[in-house]
Amino acid sequence: MLDSRELWSSGRYVVLWIDAPDQAHLAYRIDDTTTMGLSDPCVSAVAENADYIAIGQRPPQSTKRPLYQLFAKRVPAPRTPAATPLGEPMPQRSYEPLAWRLGLPPMQALGVWDACGWEN
Repeated sequence: MLDSRELWSSGRYVVLWIDAPDQAHLAYRIDDTTTMGLSDPCVSAVAENADYIAIGQRPPQSTKRPLYQLFAKRVPAPRTPAATPLGEPMPQRSYEPLAWRLGLPPMQALGVWDACGWEN
């Protein structure tokens, strides 16, 4: 039997893990039983506004600082992702000015389990 947990949700967007907490990822809920993954695992923080979602993530069991990735929300079309990544994950010094310009609030931590290194 699989173990899973939803850590955050907003509309059809959700951060959840299946099997282990270090698999937490951003996903889009297609229906009551199906999600489509949008990010790599180890999501430990999230911020959003009407147009964008940002996630903070760390490589599993890493002592490296988190990286941040932005996604543009949009209405999904068949066979296309529900949110489009805006570039590759970036360090905090690159993310913060961009988040400010896009009007994103501060990151919200998603729990305290440290499967991905550091304290989430």
